Amino acid sequence: MPRILLLPLDERPCNFLYPALMVEKCTDVQLLRPPKELMGSKKRPAPFLLLAQWLEKNFSCCDYAVISIDMLVYGGIVPSRLHHQTTRECLDRLHLLADLRARYPQVKLFAFSLIMRAPCYNSADEEPDYYAEHGSSLFRVGVLRDKIQRNLATAEEKSELSGLEQSIPRSVLSDFCSRRSTNHAVNLQTIFLAEQGVLDFLTIPLDDCALLGWAAAERQQLAAAIRSHALGSRIYSYSGADEAGCILLARAVNHSRGITPSVHICYSSAGAPMVIPRFEDRPLGENLKWLVAAAGGRTCFSLQEADYILVVNAPTEGQSAMGDAKSPAPHSAFGERCLPDLAANLQALAAKKPVILADLAVTNGADREWMDLLQQQNLLKTLYAYAGWNTAANAAGCCIAQGMLCGKDSTQSALFTCHRILEDWLYMSLVRQDVAAYAQRKGLSFDGSWQEQLLAKYVTRQMCRLAKGLSLPAQVEISQISFPWHRPFEIELSIQLSAPSKAGM
Repeated sequence: MPRILLLPLDERPCNFLYPALMVEKCTDVQLLRPPKELMGSKKRPAPFLLLAQWLEKNFSCCDYAVISIDMLVYGGIVPSRLHHQTTRECLDRLHLLADLRARYPQVKLFAFSLIMRAPCYNSADEEPDYYAEHGSSLFRVGVLRDKIQRNLATAEEKSELSGLEQSIPRSVLSDFCSRRSTNHAVNLQTIFLAEQGVLDFLTIPLDDCALLGWAAAERQQLAAAIRSHALGSRIYSYSGADEAGCILLARAVNHSRGITPSVHICYSSAGAPMVIPRFEDRPLGENLKWLVAAAGGRTCFSLQEADYILVVNAPTEGQSAMGDAKSPAPHSAFGERCLPDLAANLQALAAKKPVILADLAVTNGADREWMDLLQQQNLLKTLYAYAGWNTAANAAGCCIAQGMLCGKDSTQSALFTCHRILEDWLYMSLVRQDVAAYAQRKGLSFDGSWQEQLLAKYVTRQMCRLAKGLSLPAQVEISQISFPWHRPFEIELSIQLSAPSKAGM
């Protein structure tokens, strides 16, 4: 049985817990993760020296290692946006991988390193403090600089850039650009590590990106470096972030099994493959191919040769026009989707092959209309894998990885499929808005205290109420809910199989 070491991107459930849940029932995979207390906490970085000691201790006994460069170098995804390390200090931390590879050449080493995001809004929740005031301006500066570099900017836009750069404090722009420069140097160094054979495979996902801007400009430079070294078959770059650990875990497992799973994709509308989702930089159809390929699979045209069917409930409008789970787009935005036909096809396909459902029509949660239809037609229980959280790449990558990791055994896949339906649909699209309003009415805070415990109990009651009567792939019950980052945006959900009733024994 192969042992796979995973150094996650951070301590959140999507990065630390999901990979473990996906392989929990797999008899041919043994997953090794650091103790959670070594993972840091949101803006508090993980301790490099302790992580390095853990890697030194456990690397030799593994067959594969899946490494988050952001965790190794900066201490997590949020610390990658906040750190004050010099470029030399960051590059020195990468030496650990070369040292481990030299000592243990038998270990297959897969890594992922993010291109840092630059959100288009003013909020310092996951960014430096100055992002609360200057976030949208910093985003716009990146777009305008990129347009100028590509010779696409108008005279008005050049004038706008000059004004913005003067309006942003020099210390703010300097700090932001200096950190981006350091992180970009780290990404370039990972390409060098792949060229030198230290890394067997590398992905460089673009975190919450757009068609133009800071990340897009950096990706162009990285793509040029990848091409110049003829590394296109071993280094992939595409939109994504929080699914990356699961994707590379799937690649390691597929490699250990000696298989290349084939995936046939069915879309909810004719134009779906060409829509560019919000927070992404390319058409949905192309990004899905990258995700499948990064996981060690391939897409196929023929339904007959497919190992899995990926059904995609896709957005019909992209970028800023795309709806969000808490404020869906107007009904007219979904007018071209024929959901009854998609549901009928899903039912027919599920009778033949394992169906993976990527629910991508809106960001940050499930499409309520679509999920209601599946429940009405008793189709939830036919799903082999499901995801509908955060960005399109996050959700699609998660369910693609789940499908591949669990093989074709529906009993292995059922519990995590239920986990995703409950969290992505019931919580993210329904209860999440209620708990925020409930907290405001009751004067309760998400602060880690007894107040947050009361809010968790409220969420549990609401989700249990909504879950009654759902026809899920397995009968489950909610055992615990918590708020890992002390906010309502995400939860840590624990479920278990329901005990059989005495009448059924």
